[in-house]
Amino acid sequence: MPVLRKSNLLRRLPAFMLSVLPVFVPGVATSGVSQPATAVLGIADVSGLDQGEILSYDASEPTDKTLSAGLAMYVAAPPERLIAAVRNGALLVGDPDVIAAGTLLPANGPEALEGFEFGPSDLEEAEALSEVEPGSAFNFSAAEIEGFRALGLKLANVSEAEKLRLLSRRYREFLWQRLDSYRKNGPDAIAPYVRSTGNIVDVAAELRTFAEQSAELRQYAPELREALLKFPAESSSDAASTLQWVERKVEGRPTVILVHQMVQPTGGGALVAVRDFYVGHSFNSSQMVLGILPYRKGSLVFYSHCTSTDQVAGVGMNLKHAIGRERLRAVMFGRMERFRASVR
Repeated sequence: MPVLRKSNLLRRLPAFMLSVLPVFVPGVATSGVSQPATAVLGIADVSGLDQGEILSYDASEPTDKTLSAGLAMYVAAPPERLIAAVRNGALLVGDPDVIAAGTLLPANGPEALEGFEFGPSDLEEAEALSEVEPGSAFNFSAAEIEGFRALGLKLANVSEAEKLRLLSRRYREFLWQRLDSYRKNGPDAIAPYVRSTGNIVDVAAELRTFAEQSAELRQYAPELREALLKFPAESSSDAASTLQWVERKVEGRPTVILVHQMVQPTGGGALVAVRDFYVGHSFNSSQMVLGILPYRKGSLVFYSHCTSTDQVAGVGMNLKHAIGRERLRAVMFGRMERFRASVR
């Protein structure tokens, strides 16, 4: 299993958004008339695409915990070149927050996660795990919390180095359990996160909603949408499926994210779905859809991103959503620009 450390790592480019123009772009049939994707997505002015602009469009937010956004751009490279870049990990290239990443191969066991290890600079984060309680500081099931607290009782008299080693090993054990359960049984096997209120976060339900509500998947790759909803059962899709883990800085803290990527050929290009089915903290789950379709002498790239986070629900929800959405778009713009630069 390849493990990547530090610079020039891959990151699943969250959401690439869709804008399709009348020429060379698959349309959506409506009463026998083919509509450009820009019309479907609500992009009224597409003139900026040829000037190299990254255009924004609105994406639906199906729950009060969801932040969504969409972007589209023109890339002067053929779809096959961009698709090959995605398969080779270009969606993670250049992300300064990525610490390490690895890909789960079919024959892998728990050793697939050996590239994850808390370092000396992560001591505070690791020690917090030994006293973790239900709440929003970490995303754990009740059993995972119990396991960390039981380990914490044994760490009082060990060295810092040993503490980091043991907490890293316990974290890898839980991560592997989540990875293996998802690989064998799909989203329904995802253990919910427990909160201090006694409530739970049902990640499986969130991911189902994201797949069902995705306009891009529904219009341009319904078989990929079916594959996401049925995974790991067989479907009509011939999408290539990859499982990954990514360690990254989120809100200044290290966390591990478990990622499922599927690439579906369609319309002379491809659609890529990327779902974060486990996140260590800060947000609950996410789904990104990247589309690459023929356009003029190159490709139209569209990118949509749905993220679930408890931080935008409740009092002041409208303002929280507006601020969060702008921050999401800013991150997405950076990723779009890095992706375009990586395939020039």
